[in-house]
Amino acid sequence: MKMTPMIFAACAALLTSNIAFAQTAEPKEFPKADANGDGFVDAAEFATSGVDAKFEESDTNKDGKLDIDEYQAAVGDCA
Repeated sequence: MKMTPMIFAACAALLTSNIAFAQTAEPKEFPKADANGDGFVDAAEFATSGVDAKFEESDTNKDGKLDIDEYQAAVGDCA
């Protein structure tokens, strides 16, 4: 029965890694992505938002920030 602790440790490691992946893989909703609450998502906020798209491509009006429509388009593009 020496394998039992090793099996439990391996299962715990897999479970932990899957939970961490799920937390980083799902994009944040706009209000959460807009960390400073200014109504826009800037490049720094976007980098931590979990969106798997490029900020420059998502900023369609090239003003250096994403409004809710641009952000939702970026989230939809990577979903």
